[in-house]
Amino acid sequence: MRKKWFCARNGFLFCFTVPTLALFSVIVLIPILQGLYYSFFSWNGLSSEKTFVALENYKRLLADPVILTALGNDLKTAVIRLLFTLLLSLGLALILTRIHVPGNRFFRSLLFFPTMLSAVVVCTVWMMLYNPSFGILNLLLDVIGVPIPDAGWLGDFRTALYSTIPPAVWCSVGFYMIIFISAIDSIPETLFESAKMDGVSLWVETKDIILPLVRPQINFCAIYVVISSMNGSYLFVKLLTNGGPNSASEVLGTYMTTNAFNYHQFGYATAIGTLILAVTLLISGLLNKIFRSEAYEF
Repeated sequence: MRKKWFCARNGFLFCFTVPTLALFSVIVLIPILQGLYYSFFSWNGLSSEKTFVALENYKRLLADPVILTALGNDLKTAVIRLLFTLLLSLGLALILTRIHVPGNRFFRSLLFFPTMLSAVVVCTVWMMLYNPSFGILNLLLDVIGVPIPDAGWLGDFRTALYSTIPPAVWCSVGFYMIIFISAIDSIPETLFESAKMDGVSLWVETKDIILPLVRPQINFCAIYVVISSMNGSYLFVKLLTNGGPNSASEVLGTYMTTNAFNYHQFGYATAIGTLILAVTLLISGLLNKIFRSEAYEF
C-alpha cells in the first residue's frame, strides 16, 4: 500500500514538474546557452558560416567606450526606477489599505490600468506630454518658472536619459502596488487593533508592523524591478530617444540591438547580451542579500 502511494506521489510530481522544466529549458535556458555559444564567434546572423574568435568579442567589450556609457546609464536607470517604483507602489498601497480612501476600488483599477498598456502606447502618450510645442508638461513647468531645454526633454543630452524613466515607472507602479496591497491585507487585523489601542501613529504602525511583514514582497519587487529595468529599459529608450543625442541615453539593450540588426555583428551583440545577464544576476544577488531577513510569524 505504501509503495503504491509512493509511486502515485512521484507520478503526480513528475507530471507537474518535468513539463514545466522542459518548457523553461526551451524558452529560457537553451536560448541563454545558445547566446553564450555565439558570443565566441564572429557571425553576421545571416549566413551559416561562423568564425571562432574565442574571447575577442569580450576584449572588444572592455575597449568599447560606448559600453561603459551604456552600462552607466543602465545602472542609473535601474537605481532610480527601483527607488521611485518601490516608494510610490508601497505608498499607494498604504493609502488604499490603511487610510481607506473613498472610491478605493476605483482608484485601484485606475492605478493598475497603465500596467496593461503596451510600451508603444505608453511612449506615445509621454512623447505628447514632452512635446515642446503643445506638451502639457512644458505648459505646467512654464507656469511655475522651471526652465525648459531648448532641444526638448528628449533631445537634450542632459535630460534625455532621465526622461525615459517616468514612463517606465508610471506603467509599472500599479503592478507592484497590487502585490503590496495583497501583502498588507494578509496581515491579521488584530495586530492593527492592538496598535490602535496603544495609540501608535500611522508611521510607527508602518515601520514596526507593516514593513517587517511585507519584507519578502519588497525583496521580490526590488529584484523584479532591476531585472525588468536591465532587460526592458531599452524599449523605452528605443521608442523615445533611440539612444540619442550622441549616445547620451544609450543603454546596453539598445546598443546590443544596434550591433545585431544594423551592423550585423551578432557575435558581438550576444557578448553584450551576456554582459547584461551577468550584471543583472550580480545586482539581483546583492539585493537578495540586502533584503534577506528572518521569517516573521503571526
